[in-house]
Amino acid sequence: MEVTDVETYTLHVPIDGTVGDSRLEITDVYWVVVELETDAGHTGTGWMGSLGFAPDLLERFVDSQFADALVGADPFAHEAIRERLRNRTVYYGELGMSAWPRGAIDVALWDIKAKAAGVPLYRLLGGESATVPAYVSSMDVGTGLGDLAALHGSYAEEGFTAFKTKAGNRTPETEAARIEEIRRAIGPDADLFVDANQAWTVPEAIRTVDAMAEYGIDWVEEPISEFDLDGHARVAERIDPPLATGEMLYRPVQFERLLERGGMEVCQPDLIRNGGVTGMTAVADLAAVHGVPLATHFYYAVSAHVVSAAPTGTTVEYIPEYDVAPVLEDPPTVVDGEVHLPDRPGHGYRIDPDAKADRRVRFD
Repeated sequence: MEVTDVETYTLHVPIDGTVGDSRLEITDVYWVVVELETDAGHTGTGWMGSLGFAPDLLERFVDSQFADALVGADPFAHEAIRERLRNRTVYYGELGMSAWPRGAIDVALWDIKAKAAGVPLYRLLGGESATVPAYVSSMDVGTGLGDLAALHGSYAEEGFTAFKTKAGNRTPETEAARIEEIRRAIGPDADLFVDANQAWTVPEAIRTVDAMAEYGIDWVEEPISEFDLDGHARVAERIDPPLATGEMLYRPVQFERLLERGGMEVCQPDLIRNGGVTGMTAVADLAAVHGVPLATHFYYAVSAHVVSAAPTGTTVEYIPEYDVAPVLEDPPTVVDGEVHLPDRPGHGYRIDPDAKADRRVRFD
């Protein structure tokens, strides 16, 4: 079997209003899709989620840098393909933007492999359970104090039992008041996670988490800069909740450095930054070696397959504002805080032809 064609296109999904975190305001999501056709009749699909940032460049990256290297390749040779594509980027930067298309391509390759094997992806990876816990992750940094309880209470009514809120741009006292409101809405037994998106210094992180502590925090995510490796260890040692991080990292060695320092107590790889299914499974193995829970970032529809098979896999992140479901023909099912993986071969999703026709953006 070999790849016979590569198609790349972008779909636009506006967000109702403006959402964001401590650093960004988001109004639109662009799904940059990579489809690989094969001579065996299998089509593999991968996608990148651009929150309005350079979707045209991501699309053109596939077409200009990688497409010719994929045509004629054996989809089962994903490691060789991964290295071939990486080598094309080493002189101008294998991390950052060039990594995103490689991640989406890898997802498409694994989709083909599982289809050829006739099994769902999670089974090919060694997973057993078709249901994976999901926590609801709200882009609520702009939500006023008076509206937080209603927002998170509505998620609780939908059956979620784990919740994440944004922090990082307020005083410790104000952040604590917001946590108190959310805890009141979701109850004492629900899991509550706090994500600062690297907004704090080490002392700020410690002070703010201490102020929140009485309301029960189940992890603190990205409290400080990803580049301050020793600072992660210092924060992890000083705060009570586990320190979660990893979404901005690109290679397993970056995870290993934090894991060895004790600065990563919940491992959060991003499917696309980490090189797709291949990269995420490598990180999952590292997490298992260090006995650290794996809780993936974004891309829940495919990441849930990896979490199902991961030795320490615990949960995936479901962000309602960034849901890929509107562009998929058979979208993921999220019921009572669980992702129900499809029993179809592959990862189980394909782009809805109507969405492709109606939402496609063409770049001149």
